Amino acid sequence: MRKLLILSLFALALPTALFAQDDDWRNRRGRDDRRYRNNENAFELTPFVGYRYGGTLFSEQTGFTEDVDAESGMNYGASFAIPIGNDGFKLELMANRQDTHLTAGRDLFSPVDRVADFSVTYYHAGLIVPFARTRNATPYFVVSAGVANLDPEIAGFRSENRFSASGGIGVKLPFSNNMGFRLEARGYYTTVPNDDFCRVCSYSSDRQFYQGETNAGVYFRF
Repeated sequence: MRKLLILSLFALALPTALFAQDDDWRNRRGRDDRRYRNNENAFELTPFVGYRYGGTLFSEQTGFTEDVDAESGMNYGASFAIPIGNDGFKLELMANRQDTHLTAGRDLFSPVDRVADFSVTYYHAGLIVPFARTRNATPYFVVSAGVANLDPEIAGFRSENRFSASGGIGVKLPFSNNMGFRLEARGYYTTVPNDDFCRVCSYSSDRQFYQGETNAGVYFRF
């Protein structure tokens, strides 16, 4: 009789313990999910460096005797992201600069001459749109618009501020709850004087200023 009573009490206690463990696991998972969502909806500061390529200015736009290209090279900057809502969307403010050279001589195998020092700085505001998020990675789209400052360092020439827009794709890889690695590829469009008209073919060729870049940085959440 005593053994039967002990077995009965054990049988009653075992499901209770299992349910308690299951509830504890669910509570921990719920707390982790809430912490993950809260971290995704935090402010982010991201200093970054990258490599920028492309960008042609044509002779009728610049006053030079021939077309010139922005030499590919390093860029650097920082962005500050402000959370919008509860889905990881962020408003991003970005400043991004490249110190490079204008080069002439675009023919195949011809020598390239550096015409002048040249800097391009983008001041943009945009939107980060995450998709397919997991705990280990947050891929996202980014779109932005603002001003591009084009500054040839030549006596008698002035810098120009022109409308600019960009779009790209990236991924954020967390190290911890408050830090992570960010990798991004982005393309830029900048308006410049574009009066070149093909009278024979009856269309206006697109001679805007285009650049692309790949960036890497570390973000800090707070």
